[in-house]
Amino acid sequence: MRLDGKAVRPVSRYFGQFNVVLFCPEDLLIPRGSPGSRRRFLDRAVFNRQPGHLVAVRDYEKTIKSRNSLLKDALATGRRDETLLSVYDEQVAAFGARIIDSRLRLMAEIKPMFCRAFESITQTGLTVDVLYDSQLPDLSLGTELEQIQEKLTAALAEARPVDFRRATTSVGPHRDDIEFRLAERSASAFASQGQLRALVLAWKTSELELLEKVHGEAPILLLDDVSSELDETRNQYLFEFLRHRHNQCFITTTHPKHVLLTSNRRDFEVDSGRIEPR
Repeated sequence: MRLDGKAVRPVSRYFGQFNVVLFCPEDLLIPRGSPGSRRRFLDRAVFNRQPGHLVAVRDYEKTIKSRNSLLKDALATGRRDETLLSVYDEQVAAFGARIIDSRLRLMAEIKPMFCRAFESITQTGLTVDVLYDSQLPDLSLGTELEQIQEKLTAALAEARPVDFRRATTSVGPHRDDIEFRLAERSASAFASQGQLRALVLAWKTSELELLEKVHGEAPILLLDDVSSELDETRNQYLFEFLRHRHNQCFITTTHPKHVLLTSNRRDFEVDSGRIEPR
């Protein structure tokens, strides 16, 4: 990214000022993908909603790396520096609580929109939900930041013997997950392929709606060859949704037939690295 011919450094400076929502084919695999991919999927939404989330994630990752290095040294040498580990635990609990709090707040805001969007896409009447899956006990969308930090501090202390044996940090937001549910059952286990894609489509359209509501300006939407992965009904829903939005949208596709817009569009063709108007 360049601004006035100069590389943008750091990009985090522009979060909250220049909002972009990316929707790519890999997102459609999220419900049955790895926990790490779902955490990144969630955090991408939180970054746009709360720009400070990116700083908290980076600080947390640095602290976890330092804590894990200390645990590995202890395993290799047999010497445990409990005092230094307690310092890292305080930092992990502080940064980690902020991350969990931001994730829970985002999910609380987006959930009603997500449920409405899924029903609009499928029109089946099936109940849908998305849950935050954490090792911390009694954690809900209404848990206060201070309570989250206390729970994480207690969990780190309890897991310390295990962490020394495994030389890694076993609790924290880097271990958390989200679960999509359909008709009160795990969507990853029971939903059809079409239903799973409808879940992700509902989340992404809800993300656009939420950001416009929060920031007062519609974010830019990047659709990277998503339409070719959606069936006809869901692709029609997507473009019907876009017709009533005011955001700018960049769409890549392998065939123009997937773009169900007849006005307010400009077409370009990429050929051998060159972008030419059609």
